[in-house]
Amino acid sequence: MSQKVKVWDLAVRFFHWSQLLLIAGLWYTGEEGLTAQHQLLAYTLLALVVARIVWGFAGSDSAKFSRFAATPTAALRYLRKPYAVTGHNPASFYMIILLITLVLLQLLTGLATFDNSYMSDGPLVALLPANWVELASDIHKININILLAAIAVHVVAALWHSFRVHNVLTALFTGKDKTAQQAVKMRHSGWFFLVFIALLVLLYYWQGSKLMALL
Repeated sequence: MSQKVKVWDLAVRFFHWSQLLLIAGLWYTGEEGLTAQHQLLAYTLLALVVARIVWGFAGSDSAKFSRFAATPTAALRYLRKPYAVTGHNPASFYMIILLITLVLLQLLTGLATFDNSYMSDGPLVALLPANWVELASDIHKININILLAAIAVHVVAALWHSFRVHNVLTALFTGKDKTAQQAVKMRHSGWFFLVFIALLVLLYYWQGSKLMALL
């Protein structure tokens, strides 16, 4: 029996599952009109995503974008004939970039979204021209559907891959994978959480007290 090797640090696993829960919470609070809760979750997700981007350059080897970046040809070749890969596979690079881009677009347009309430408008509404605010609000409403569709594709692909090729879901829970050929160089995840908490404190200091008063 192959020995399991650690391939995912705590930072990557925390980001992956926390992002999923936060997006679900954002969708629910947005649908229910819970604007204060919606914005608080949005600031939390923004801090999380920015921390992950930083970790993508300074984190463990399996977390670094440079380690799993692939050409479109390599990604297509992998999709035609998938196989077990230690860490991210060539095709997942493009899905990760797409999801991070869509999430950031949703968060940034949310900062400039008019919500029919002077108390719960995005903090940039008062600073931007009205046509910019209208455009941001429209993009915010449309982009969420694109983001949810991309997440659905990602989930279906991950489930198929886990059952037919390589159990990536279990590895993302435990951090260990028996298909790994050698140990992955890890960096202490405490640095990721330090960046995440620092960003979270800044964002909540900026807008959190106002939103907490609306709960």
